Amino acid sequence: MNVALLILGMGLVSFLPRYLPLAVLADREMPPLVETLLRYTPPAVLAALVFPAILAPSGKGIEVTLVNPYLIGGVVTFAAGLISKRFLLSTSIGIAAFYLSRWLIG
Repeated sequence: MNVALLILGMGLVSFLPRYLPLAVLADREMPPLVETLLRYTPPAVLAALVFPAILAPSGKGIEVTLVNPYLIGGVVTFAAGLISKRFLLSTSIGIAAFYLSRWLIG
């Protein structure tokens, strides 16, 4: 199979589902309920990406224990973010907590 054709097909399959709703709905006013629900999309996607890495870092099952440095780092990052409301500060504190817990746990 032609590699260029394969790459073009994969690009279209990735691009069209994202572009078509924007092209069709660009001129329309969305109902307030839809706008409200769409505000939850970024946090939901972020949670879907982050929580499996925090709760099951080995991929063998959920590890909600005090010896899971990923969980410790995630909880500390979340708490620091709630308190400080500063992204870089809370991320730095969470990374420090992660590495400190890895060093202490071994």
